Amino acid sequence: MGDGATTLDTLLAGEPSAEAWADAVPLLERARPDDLAFVRSRLLDWPARCRPMPDSWWDEQRAGRHRPWHRLAAWRELGDLDDVQSGGTPRSPGEDDFANFGEGAVAVACPPDPAWLVLCAAAEWHHSGGDIVVWGTGPQVPGRVLLDGSGFHDEALDVQLSPDGSVAVASVEGRLHAWRTPDGEALWQLDLGPARESVDDFDMALMTVRIGFSGDGRRVAAGSVGRGLRVIDPGTGEVLVELQVDTCGPVVLDYQGRLLAHAGEAGAIVVRDAASGTIRFHHHTGLSAVNALAFAPDGTGLLVAGGAPDDTPAAVLLTLDGDRVVDGRLVRPEGLPPDLSGQSPLAAVSTRCVWGGHGPLVLAVDDGGAVLFDAAGSLLWTEPAGAVGGFSPAGDLLAVLGDTVGVVLLDGLRPTPPATDR
Repeated sequence: MGDGATTLDTLLAGEPSAEAWADAVPLLERARPDDLAFVRSRLLDWPARCRPMPDSWWDEQRAGRHRPWHRLAAWRELGDLDDVQSGGTPRSPGEDDFANFGEGAVAVACPPDPAWLVLCAAAEWHHSGGDIVVWGTGPQVPGRVLLDGSGFHDEALDVQLSPDGSVAVASVEGRLHAWRTPDGEALWQLDLGPARESVDDFDMALMTVRIGFSGDGRRVAAGSVGRGLRVIDPGTGEVLVELQVDTCGPVVLDYQGRLLAHAGEAGAIVVRDAASGTIRFHHHTGLSAVNALAFAPDGTGLLVAGGAPDDTPAAVLLTLDGDRVVDGRLVRPEGLPPDLSGQSPLAAVSTRCVWGGHGPLVLAVDDGGAVLFDAAGSLLWTEPAGAVGGFSPAGDLLAVLGDTVGVVLLDGLRPTPPATDR
């Protein structure tokens, strides 16, 4: 190895720290490909918080210049909610009252390129609802207010983007909204009708409309017990299937939009034909609750995230063969923070999961914080109380909202390889 690699060896032999990472960054940029491959495995053993992506790497990526060493960074802080409110970023401060995030944020959606995010603000109790905005994480994309919260009292606890990031869908006060993103053009609205009289308006798990796109982006599902379950053409807003359901929770479509899965009773799942709504099969997962769902890209697996029998966050990996579940494996993350629950109202509406290039991943959210874990049960990232998050469609990014706004870079972590995730 050359002198640069030798210096990297010296840094890697010491204690991991943000300072050591800052010293390593210029050396990584000059390292030979063979040397870079050698140090990669050692750097991925460093704590993820020690490896923030520097400004220069971030700017290169936004300009479409992807370098091998970028994959060694684990996260990037983008700003905080004060920046969102002003419509700016730490590097390009805003000057306007762009949006109201004074009560915090409740949901986020992340496109394939995090040059922007869709953020949903918390409502101000008895005053106004939560704004929904496109926030540019840099100067490339201007901010847009998709929905002004001053005209209602609700907040969007789920917002989802189409796989290419061109359409955002959220629900507020019994009405589904779709916008072109990131430019903010309103596409359509859909009145979901009155809530069922038997459902308490304040029951988050039953009233929150959960949303999920098919992998090809040609269908979107939206459902809750209170408002019913629908499959919709996201380009036009045409309702293709409409059902009243006694259980719903999270909804997910497979890649081609042929299968629709949602939560059943007491940890069960229901899988339907998406074109007709006909039930294909039920399956009891063994979980105490189902909070998020994701199909495998090829449709042969289903990731079910929720609560273990003792109510701690957990997941089940199901192997599918047509209309049968042929195998199931419980995933219990190791080293969970104390008192984190998979059975709380917040867990029911804010837990997220994805099955992409890095395999099955779960972001379990509760009042005590949020944890990201993989198919082996390894904890990859933690966030403090008050945090929520959302994966990019390919599962290579996780946008997180808490005291700050940031993005976790899965390339820079060490999730279970997809070939061994089942």
